[in-house]
Amino acid sequence: MRSNRIRRRRSALPAAGMLLATLSLLAGCVTPIPLHQEAPDLSYKVTSPVVLTVIDERDVLAEGKPPTFIGRAHGAFGIPSDMQVYPWFVSDKAKKEQTLAQALEDRIVVGLNDEGWQLTATGDAGRPTREDVAAQLASRNAQRMVVLSITRWFASLNLNWVTAFNFDWGYQLEVFDAQGAAVASIADAGRDVVDAKADQSPQNMLKLAFRDRLIKILERPELRAALQE
Repeated sequence: MRSNRIRRRRSALPAAGMLLATLSLLAGCVTPIPLHQEAPDLSYKVTSPVVLTVIDERDVLAEGKPPTFIGRAHGAFGIPSDMQVYPWFVSDKAKKEQTLAQALEDRIVVGLNDEGWQLTATGDAGRPTREDVAAQLASRNAQRMVVLSITRWFASLNLNWVTAFNFDWGYQLEVFDAQGAAVASIADAGRDVVDAKADQSPQNMLKLAFRDRLIKILERPELRAALQE
């Protein structure tokens, strides 16, 4: 009987070790990077006022996922669990209720205004009508509104070892003038295969992957041309 108990305890050690490793990763052994390092930096600047709204139009919302859902993490024994904006993307407890759209909007505003832009966010969750666009721009003395619609934003992490992870994304990017007419419309989708780094936490790698994709979205030449007209 005693030997059986010893064998059972020994067989449980690998599983316990894996569980502790997973919990350690989730707890964040590495300090989360600050917000200004998560925010995008661009190679150009627009000095006239610009209005931004980020909309979540992912199919997963219609399937019942909350607007805070951003993917899945595979922990001990490969068991998946849903990742939410907090704490995987947002580390600030004061903003733990932020949706994906709000968190992305927040970072774009911080990043671009740090570089001299005059960017303000509407904070609206829905798609604006032509009249809405015209009213928002008039109230802010701006000539351009950027509407970023997220159609896919899904990351898949494996917490058991350091490896590359997949980040699937999709979006529609639109620019409207002061009358509410569209002057640019861009749609794109794809997958980023992100090389994991042993010296970074899963959270930080996710933050940086999202930042890199935001930079690529906002660096589109069609967007730049529409904003600088």
